[in-house]
Amino acid sequence: MSARALAPLLLALAAAPIQAQEVLIIGTPETPAAVLPEPTAPIERHTLELGIDRLWTEFGAFTEGEARAATSAHFTGVVAAAWRPAPAWELRAALRLDGDAQSGADRLRALALDYDESYLRYRNPQRRVTLGTQTVLWGRVDEIPPTDRLSVQDISRFAIDELDDRRRAVPLLRWEEFGTDHKLDLVVIPAFRPAELPDDDSVWYPVDRDQGRLLGIRSDPLLAALVRGASTGDDRPGGAGAGLRFSHSLSGLDYALTVQHTRHSLPYYELDPAVRRALLDGADVASALAAGGERPTFLGRHPYTTILGGDLGVVVGGATLRLEAAWLSDVPVTTRDLRLDTVAGLDWVAGIEFYPGDADTRINLQLAGRHLLDAPPVIDWVDTLSLNGQLESEWGQGRWRGRLRFAAGLNRHDLYLNPEIAYIAREPHEFYLGAHYFDGEDGTFGDFYADDTLIATGWRVRY
Repeated sequence: MSARALAPLLLALAAAPIQAQEVLIIGTPETPAAVLPEPTAPIERHTLELGIDRLWTEFGAFTEGEARAATSAHFTGVVAAAWRPAPAWELRAALRLDGDAQSGADRLRALALDYDESYLRYRNPQRRVTLGTQTVLWGRVDEIPPTDRLSVQDISRFAIDELDDRRRAVPLLRWEEFGTDHKLDLVVIPAFRPAELPDDDSVWYPVDRDQGRLLGIRSDPLLAALVRGASTGDDRPGGAGAGLRFSHSLSGLDYALTVQHTRHSLPYYELDPAVRRALLDGADVASALAAGGERPTFLGRHPYTTILGGDLGVVVGGATLRLEAAWLSDVPVTTRDLRLDTVAGLDWVAGIEFYPGDADTRINLQLAGRHLLDAPPVIDWVDTLSLNGQLESEWGQGRWRGRLRFAAGLNRHDLYLNPEIAYIAREPHEFYLGAHYFDGEDGTFGDFYADDTLIATGWRVRY
């Protein structure tokens, strides 16, 4: 690979083959909010509730001899207080604590305190107005909804967690209007919050400085030398975002339309212009890095983009068919001369969900594509195609659940498998044993994490 290939420093997480948007997303999203008016059951006034919202603890061991760590431990806890001063009003405050630890060559001890969903909310049968921090997850398809662009992504453990656990709350104003068979949802985000990234000592960090590799980029000796001596940063831009979604329920068919204007949650890394010029002028790596001075070698950018999208769900026989697509005005790319540019893009997902035999077994399959439109010569992947899904079954009178989540690149060999068995008889508690397996050709997610196959056991509860 020549010096031109260094532009992938840009760490275009969006260009991975097993994703249909900025980053691989595995999991099952929350069911979109109903379009019918919410019930108005009597609510006791002046009630204050304080307690644990959810807890999750996990311990795992990396099985490969070349793994950057030997063991991994993770903890997430959320405590919340809710007060209803009147039937139409609700006040909630919540904090979350995340802890991560690794043993082995790459040791890690990290604790982080963050706000969770904390807001003042007013509701009546026709509307719901929320002011504060909240998680907004739009879209209809499982796994990777293309119209989910207002979310703050959490890739602190890459993509091995459930989708709900890979979203963070963000300050916003949300106004929801309910009709008999439709809903209008307006979200205004006054200040941008970037994605939550892993600690740079984590095995899930997208830069492997030990081997000089970048996530999703083919190996190269020159790139390896540059990455080993490089620094990264984030421009942390300001600015607001907003989105509007209209959804409509008909007999056997639901659809929604959305328009959004927001920044990309995940950073797209731009090579420092001074370093870029030095490399193009033929300088060696040390001289090029020195040309950048104290500035980060790779700076994460979050360009604005306008999104026009829609989704459709229809029941045919015993199966549910889903289709979702989004057009984006400004997708960051890197040209052959290492410049950061933006082009239009199209993301789409077509899926089918059905229950073969009985309701104890569920199969969900999705075909996803991502395309850059009218792009000049770039080092990014212009077209990607992937297959992902989930197979799930319960047995033992609902005491046990087996599940397999997977994602596979179709235009490149790239594979992720997540088998799991869980004991769920003591709801809301779950005790599980699972694995995360990666494999792929050079430059893929599966290749980058091939040495980080993980066997994990844990306990999670959500009240």
